[in-house]
Amino acid sequence: MRKIFTCLVVAYGATCLPASAADLILRPSLQPAPYRQAPAAAAYWTGPYAGVEGGFSWSDARGTLSGLGSDDTDFDGANATLFAGYNRQMGNIVVGLEGDASYSWGKRSFPTGLGFDYDLGSDWSGSLRGRLGYSAGNALFYVTGGAAVANVYARTHNVSISDTLFGYTVGAGLDYAFTDNVFGRLEYRYTGYPDQDAVDDLASLAGVDAKIKMHNHAVKAGIGVKF
Repeated sequence: MRKIFTCLVVAYGATCLPASAADLILRPSLQPAPYRQAPAAAAYWTGPYAGVEGGFSWSDARGTLSGLGSDDTDFDGANATLFAGYNRQMGNIVVGLEGDASYSWGKRSFPTGLGFDYDLGSDWSGSLRGRLGYSAGNALFYVTGGAAVANVYARTHNVSISDTLFGYTVGAGLDYAFTDNVFGRLEYRYTGYPDQDAVDDLASLAGVDAKIKMHNHAVKAGIGVKF
C-alpha cells in the first residue's frame, strides 16, 4: 500500500521508486537556522577608576560682620576636576566611593576707590562621596552625595585673605562605557557650605565676628579609565 501511494504522488503511471528513495524526495529539506548575533555584554563596573572633568559652576556667597550687616556676591566660572574611585557591581546595582579635587577660575572683582581692585572668589575645592547607581547596558545612572571642602578668598596686590569652608554636596549623573576600559561622564552637583566663622584672626582685630556661607551649582563632562 505504501509503495502504491508513493507511485501516485511521484507521477501517475511512471516507474515507481523504492519507498526509501521516495521518502527522500517527499521529505522537506532541512535549512540551517538563521544566524543571530549575540547581544553585546553589558559593561561590568566593579573595580578602581580615575578621570578628568571640565565644566562650569555658578557660585553665590554671603558674608556677615556682626553689627555691620550682610553682603551677597556671586562669582561664576569654569572649573577643572580630577576624580578617582572604586565601584562594586551587584547585578544591576552599583555602589561606590569617589573623591575629587577641583580648580575654579570663578571670581568677582570690586573697586576699592584707591585706584586698584580686589578679587573675591573660590579657586579650589574637593569632596568625598558615596555613589549609588543602576547599570543598564553600557550606561550607569547614579546619584551621589557626601562631604565637601573649599576655600574662599579676597585678594589684592600682595595681600590675600582666605579661609576654608566645610559643607556637603549632592548630585546625579551618567557614566557611559565606550569600551571595557574607557567611559564618558556627564554630571550635575549642588554643593552647600552653611554659615560658619571665617577669618577669625582678622575679625577679632577689628572687634567683630565674621561669618560666611556659600553654595554653587556645577555641570561637568569628562572621561575616565577603568583599571
